[in-house]
Amino acid sequence: MGLRTAATLPLAVLAIGAIAGEGRAQIVQPARDAYRALVLQAPASVEAAAYGNAPYLRGGGADLLFYAPALIGRAGGMAASLHRYGSEGTLATLASKGSVGLGDFAVGLQYMRYGGSGTAALPDLQYAAFGDGEPVTEFAASLGYARTLFGVVDAGVVAKYLELHFLRALRDRALVVDLGVAREFGPTMVSLTARNLGSDVKTRTVTDITDRIPTQLALGISTESFEVGELDMFLTSQIARRRDGEIIPAGGVEISYWPVQGYTFRLRAGLQRVVEDERSPFTFGLAFTGDALTLEYAFQAFDVDGDAHRFGLSFR
Repeated sequence: MGLRTAATLPLAVLAIGAIAGEGRAQIVQPARDAYRALVLQAPASVEAAAYGNAPYLRGGGADLLFYAPALIGRAGGMAASLHRYGSEGTLATLASKGSVGLGDFAVGLQYMRYGGSGTAALPDLQYAAFGDGEPVTEFAASLGYARTLFGVVDAGVVAKYLELHFLRALRDRALVVDLGVAREFGPTMVSLTARNLGSDVKTRTVTDITDRIPTQLALGISTESFEVGELDMFLTSQIARRRDGEIIPAGGVEISYWPVQGYTFRLRAGLQRVVEDERSPFTFGLAFTGDALTLEYAFQAFDVDGDAHRFGLSFR
């Protein structure tokens, strides 16, 4: 597969997803069957957030645990991030990777606090983070394992323990699983992941209300970095099918420049299909890498009171 062909694959994924998403009606669930677990829907990586929440599959960061479990073995180091949604919503994440004799493992933590009921008729909950109602907190702890099978394909699994708190009391707890496979095809990496597989949860406070888990199937494609004059560039993309049937394509580009060996400046931009009106489809990011340490920032505008600002620190 040539480099030019590889570079066009992420763009093709975006085009296919956009066509598939056109004209799809929103499937509104009954009021008593609401979606929760915003902590599993909001971007868990500052880098991925800059690309429209499409992870870079060749990035090698520990936060790949949250997106592509099959690639845990290719990740490394630690990654931490803080995400602010206006003045009310906060998300904090931490991920670390290690190795054992039989494969590679990673652990991750996600903690989110925001205001409001935390429910929605659709599984895309990012806009809910700007609510100013009663405090909602959500916590997820992840343990992932991956290895290469038959020397051909990478496979991985992530088990997640989820807790949802409302009005300072435990409302729900659940166990969900991510399953994924990945393989290189020439200069591209392709990943297929089923996220948040698990049973819906009956609430502890009201017995006839069901909290739906936001399951998702995602196909991702990323290219190797290639030179454009004095700059380096890569493309990444993802097309995801949400539980409600919506098709969400996303993708992004990074352009980097290293004036001195070991110091790199990175400019990132992304685009994603937005079903709801509360946020911009465009994303933007900056990063600086000094030896093994990377500082990151990502931004997304919302048509509500405030925007999303994300800050990250990773060590590889």
